[in-house]
Amino acid sequence: MTQTATRTMDLRASDITGQKYFRAVAVPAQVTIGEVVQRLIAKMGLARTSSGGAPLAYHARLDRVGRHLHGNETVGDALEPDDELVLTPDIDAGAGAACAGARAGRREG
Repeated sequence: MTQTATRTMDLRASDITGQKYFRAVAVPAQVTIGEVVQRLIAKMGLARTSSGGAPLAYHARLDRVGRHLHGNETVGDALEPDDELVLTPDIDAGAGAACAGARAGRREG
């Protein structure tokens, strides 16, 4: 019987302000970035809703190269040991105003 060792790595994470920080230890290489982000949101106590009550989604930026990671990328493919992720909320600027404007301009017959 053979046993396959699970490759793991440590990584660091912070929120966009740099005020919240977390060190994740032994993250399995086959886990997706999306799964890591969801776990980090909980561990770091980040807001799950906006001030208006709308659900917040987060994405991860890889600090070493300054690129946003896709949720379906795996830790083993996208990261190097001790990389730092910056968690940033997805913001649709002006979406509420655009929707309200569209509704205001529509006439009901």
